[in-house]
Amino acid sequence: MTLPSKIVQRLSLTGLLAGVICTGVACAGRRVAEVSPAEIPEIEAALARNPENGTLRARYAAALFAADRCEQAVAEARRARTLVPQDAVAVLVIGQCLERAGNYEQALSEYRSYLTAFPEARGSAAVRAREMMAFRAYSTQLARLALQNEAQLAQQPGDPNTIAVLPLAIAGDTAEYGALSRGLAQIIMSDLALIRRFRLVERIQLNALLQELQLSEAGRVDPATAARVGRLIQAGRLVQGLAAIPPEGEVRLEANVVLPTGEVVGPEAVSGRFRDLLRLEKDLVIQLAGRLGYFLSEAERRLILENGTQNLAAFLAYSRGLVAEDLGDYQAAAQFYSQAVQADPGFQQARQQYQTAATATVVQQAGPGQVTTVAAQPPPPPTTPSEPAASAVASSTADVAGTQAESTVQTATQQQQQAPPPPVVVGAPSSDPPPTTSNQGTTNTVTGIIRILFRLP
Repeated sequence: MTLPSKIVQRLSLTGLLAGVICTGVACAGRRVAEVSPAEIPEIEAALARNPENGTLRARYAAALFAADRCEQAVAEARRARTLVPQDAVAVLVIGQCLERAGNYEQALSEYRSYLTAFPEARGSAAVRAREMMAFRAYSTQLARLALQNEAQLAQQPGDPNTIAVLPLAIAGDTAEYGALSRGLAQIIMSDLALIRRFRLVERIQLNALLQELQLSEAGRVDPATAARVGRLIQAGRLVQGLAAIPPEGEVRLEANVVLPTGEVVGPEAVSGRFRDLLRLEKDLVIQLAGRLGYFLSEAERRLILENGTQNLAAFLAYSRGLVAEDLGDYQAAAQFYSQAVQADPGFQQARQQYQTAATATVVQQAGPGQVTTVAAQPPPPPTTPSEPAASAVASSTADVAGTQAESTVQTATQQQQQAPPPPVVVGAPSSDPPPTTSNQGTTNTVTGIIRILFRLP
């Protein structure tokens, strides 16, 4: 039996509206359809009957975007935003059209304005991922512009309270611990950012300039080069440092401050056991703040000490995530951030960057017609800790704990003959050291099987 044409049109329109409504609210069990330029006539007819339907108008903007009609798409998306300001489809259309035109600064303004108003709205994860990718492109654009105008920038002194932190040089097993170069720089930057007096240059922006200068893998640079980096990025002072991680003995962290003249102030240095690396970083930052001419209040000191994680396995996974993210490999970054969260569920920076990187993997692969489906996806659920995953994360830190005599274990034969020793907890506070075996007052390290467990809250 053939249905009358009016009934067919009505059913088609009903299905379209049902799909559109699902883009704005959580629709359990419903998958939002991709948008196609072929829908444009049908949506226009629907809007003629219901011009104040903001969600339908946002889909119309998405269809125009899929048809590569950005000028009209932006106009319709802006109208949709006045009707349904929380709808992520509209801001994604506006932002991506601006990105296509190379106007990254305005695109970032659109994304950030939306995220400030609706940080937890459905689709906010996609907007946040888009913002990160746009900022990366914008930072590259700014770096190239800075190099073109280097002579003029050299005459403009940077604000002394604007600080850039270079990736630390790693002296030791760079294959195993090279990622700490970025991880330690990021946590130093994060700690200094807690001091309101300072403005920190963001990692993505600094990394874009280092890539243009072909210095991203250079490690520690000479003072003149460091001063040049500071001038190009308009930072009044630049922090660079070193992490020495020998196979045995104490690790050492140091940092100095490079002024625009190339003068080096410092270094500040701390040393201790590898297992206390993240506590040492806090000590270094506190000293560094004094070197920068700022004396911390007790409240600021507490904020710094509580920032980040003290779980070494989680931090190493997080550092590897930063490296992958800086290379644009969001899928690998999400996996590393996930491992960091599994090792330390309270590590908020890792949790936030996991959600952004996991969403960016989808956003990066999405075509223009998938803007509606991307916006309809909720943020990725947080990972749940699991002992196998936690053990996998911890495996890379276990060896150094043994070789540096920071944890002593029994051999497989001893484990068969005796009751198992208490678990070694990687990143445990120094007040709760792992069990050791002693011989006339000395501590010996025995090669064997290492059991690593995590005590979860």
